[in-house]
Amino acid sequence: MADTELELQADQLSNAPLPEQSTALFGHQIQFEQLLHAYDTNKLHHAFLIAGPKGIGKSTFAYHVARQLFAKSGDEPLDRVAEQMQQGAFPNLKVIRRQKNPKTGKFAAQISVNDVRDAVKFFQTSAARAGVRVCIVDCVDDFNANAANALLKTLEEPPQNAVFLLVTHRVGGVLPTIRSRCNLLPLKPISDQDVQAVLNQAGIHMDGDDLNQILTIAKGRPRKAFEALEVADNPALSALFAWLEAPDQHGETAMLELAAALGDPKAEQVWQLAVEMIDNHVAAIAKYLSAQNAPRSLLAKALTVWEKTQELVAEQAIFNLDKKQTITMVLEHIRMLNQAAMMNEHQTV
Repeated sequence: MADTELELQADQLSNAPLPEQSTALFGHQIQFEQLLHAYDTNKLHHAFLIAGPKGIGKSTFAYHVARQLFAKSGDEPLDRVAEQMQQGAFPNLKVIRRQKNPKTGKFAAQISVNDVRDAVKFFQTSAARAGVRVCIVDCVDDFNANAANALLKTLEEPPQNAVFLLVTHRVGGVLPTIRSRCNLLPLKPISDQDVQAVLNQAGIHMDGDDLNQILTIAKGRPRKAFEALEVADNPALSALFAWLEAPDQHGETAMLELAAALGDPKAEQVWQLAVEMIDNHVAAIAKYLSAQNAPRSLLAKALTVWEKTQELVAEQAIFNLDKKQTITMVLEHIRMLNQAAMMNEHQTV
């Protein structure tokens, strides 16, 4: 099966490679070497909870670990293992993830107990190849209660020569009983250089301001970079970028039109990226003011605006408030902060 024929996963972006197709690992090298060293010294635990913010490459990391374990323990070279995994056809690998309903074409909202039972049956049969068998759970946050309990029973009495790699975006939400049976492996956002390398691997080559803007939004999360690229040409985001550069050069009407465009209920991805851009912008202002030894009152104002922005966005999500009104209030706070910062500059000249 060709790579292009592989079906997208439940939350896969159309412009991003599937985790099993990414044969290079960018970032997370220390954790990767720790796992391989544990295997080489016969100290590899049977289950790992790979935790960290969404979009930093945890699933890609899990596949990379599995690929190396198969090559080390089996009788096939790494390139052959990688080729089969790219095609979704390596027999010693079992993946638990949300499944698509063949009748509706929609993905299930959760991982069901039947999905876990299918994996249990996989380990109850004889291995098709020499070496370890690996089960990747992508991700454990999607389990319903029955599925979580079914996996717990397997982790309590793990199959021989098996390794479980559980991905989670919210380690605090994982059942304590599951956490206690796994070695926690925390991953962090990767460097901008590594994010750029991920984009290059996917055939996306950028430089200059375009690249800097994407990397600023990504903040070490390759997935966020791909999300930004999907809507990079959106006029509302371009207008927001221009507005943030010079808030005082845009009148009230322009701000209201911008808020209406960003708050379009049909453009959720645009909204999420707009929130990221605004958050990054306010943080950059605070960082700049700190570097310029600005008065404490101005630094406090910047912090207040950042906190107020977080509060307004959170309230909008919790109470399903009007996005246009929310973003209007946020932009007004930023404009007032910009005016205060400009006034400080004039007074210190």
